[in-house]
Amino acid sequence: MTTYDRPAAVLFDLDGTLLDTPGAIAGVLHRVLERTGRPDVPADRVRATVGKPLGTVFAELTGLPEEHPEVTEAVARFREQFREEVVPKAADLVFPGVPELLRRLRDEGLRTAICTSKIRASALELLQPAGLVDEFDAIVCHGMAPRGKPHPDLALLAARSVGIAPERCVVVGDAVDDMRMATAAGMHAIGVSYGVATPPQLAQAGAGLVADTVGALEQALGRVLAMAPAPS
Repeated sequence: MTTYDRPAAVLFDLDGTLLDTPGAIAGVLHRVLERTGRPDVPADRVRATVGKPLGTVFAELTGLPEEHPEVTEAVARFREQFREEVVPKAADLVFPGVPELLRRLRDEGLRTAICTSKIRASALELLQPAGLVDEFDAIVCHGMAPRGKPHPDLALLAARSVGIAPERCVVVGDAVDDMRMATAAGMHAIGVSYGVATPPQLAQAGAGLVADTVGALEQALGRVLAMAPAPS
């Protein structure tokens, strides 16, 4: 991608990027699978699904079609248990440095948005107790665009929602699908390796830079945002 203008918006994934939820999500997934008679799904296989829409997750882990009643029931059970077990701890799950980073970006005049595979209700039930809702100009969620990650639709909707051209947006995420979405949308991609995917996986999926801490993420964003315009 050739960039002629300084990036003006940062689109953040939620789980594993802003909040340290992947471990908690994987734990709830395991417990729901146990209740459906599938206690032996390998832990690495379960964790690899974190960040995908829940219907997709349970279809993958059970081998059933997404529209199967057992998958639908598992999704409902997950949301209920997640709401009871994880949501009350949301404020404690925010990665250290995230609130300060978000405020600095907005103070510098950048637009910020959430771009997540969670449905809107599930995203808000985490963001509100975490105290992060007001740090974003838009919250774009699964089901709000025709296709989810890794397709570009959610990222393009987020760009439209904040009024910034795609080529002037930066996507920050911890999953391979985040990087693929960014690349498909013609956006900069920064991966964070403190979530689900490894640095090589993120780089192979399209990450231009990979950060292993929130502090390193701020430095990576600084590098991208300081890019000089290309000569005409």
